[in-house]
Amino acid sequence: QDEEPDPSDLSVDHDFFQEQIWPRLAQRVPSFESLRVLGAWAGYYDYNTFDQNPVLGRHPRLENLFVAGGFSGHGLQHAPAAGRALAELVLRGRFESLDLQRLGWARL
Repeated sequence: QDEEPDPSDLSVDHDFFQEQIWPRLAQRVPSFESLRVLGAWAGYYDYNTFDQNPVLGRHPRLENLFVAGGFSGHGLQHAPAAGRALAELVLRGRFESLDLQRLGWARL
């Protein structure tokens, strides 16, 4: 962690990636050896500092507000399940496929 780039500096640290990240990727997934980075960007993402998990469900005070946020960079991976769960909540008033109540506002 001491070697990681300063998070307040949003410039891409290409050397850190090439020296620290790339070798680990290539060791874990050998096909990465034949790939090369063509571009990069750095930025902040939505992050729930309470328990590092998403907040999903009806807002406790705003009647018609449903939230799906705080996925900490995993939004694309969780989007199909979160979208289905939120659609069930909006349309049927409850989670049906997966009970995701534990990700709601009550824990906050």
